[in-house]
Amino acid sequence: MEIRGFNDAFGELTTLISVPNRDRYGNAQYRGNYAGDVLAKLISYLQRTGIQSPYVYDPMEGGKTSRDVCSYLGIPYVGDDIHNGFDVVNDDFHDVGFDLTVLHYPYWNMIDYAADLPKHLQSLDMSRMDWKTFIAAVSHVNQKAAAHSRYVAVLVGDMVVKGKGYIKSIQREMSWVGAPVRHFTKVQHNAMSYRRNYRGNFIPIVTEHLILFKTDYKPGGQLWILAPGQYKQISTDQYITWRNAVKHVTKNLENITPQAVFEAVKERFPIKLKNTNTPEATVRRTLQELEAEGFLRRRVRGYYERAV
Repeated sequence: MEIRGFNDAFGELTTLISVPNRDRYGNAQYRGNYAGDVLAKLISYLQRTGIQSPYVYDPMEGGKTSRDVCSYLGIPYVGDDIHNGFDVVNDDFHDVGFDLTVLHYPYWNMIDYAADLPKHLQSLDMSRMDWKTFIAAVSHVNQKAAAHSRYVAVLVGDMVVKGKGYIKSIQREMSWVGAPVRHFTKVQHNAMSYRRNYRGNFIPIVTEHLILFKTDYKPGGQLWILAPGQYKQISTDQYITWRNAVKHVTKNLENITPQAVFEAVKERFPIKLKNTNTPEATVRRTLQELEAEGFLRRRVRGYYERAV
């Protein structure tokens, strides 16, 4: 993709990452395997910041892309995975003092990564968790990584909820750890989902999120995080204006009087009364405003009728 006016002198790493061709790294048959050039770009960035030989850790190395990249570049690396019996959520990380921890989480509820593993390991597979448990686990691992590493790179995608038409987004709900250096958009190439036919007005997802955090890692220190979003129910009535509230209730009133409107608002929009100290006066003033704009007209003093 050409970005008009962009100066090539900035270098090869931008907030849009696209690696269209299969590179030399990792097992191409491993589902969800990411392009090794992504990690290579991040390592190059760290080297330009003065970390000449970054110590890299990948606790979910899967198809061993990260291992191959670091081996090719000749930099120190440690990898763990559930297929080696490692529980990324509950087990201690291999070491401390990493320069970069790479977290490429399972594609939740899409790929069963542990189907070929013993029962006791299958129960540890994050892709089998329910959504809220999964998000809590992701946030916990993000924080654990930040406590072990100077930089943390998190690569995640969005998932369409089957039959619903909306997405679940890991990056929106997980903990953000440290300071986000950049939020990259990574283009997905040759995804398995592209080979399927979808019904209706379906919008394909062709990108992923890559977020690079700088953690200011210090052993025994403290770390600021942005906690994940909270689910809560809100009342939309709290955002309705007095004018719209009064307009709404007058539709069903035979006699539009200040007292009748007040009682109707009290029943239909009780939250409006909690947010004002003078609700009766507010009703009278709103009726006068609606009369001035031509929505109501006055029949006699204290009585109105709809003009439109």
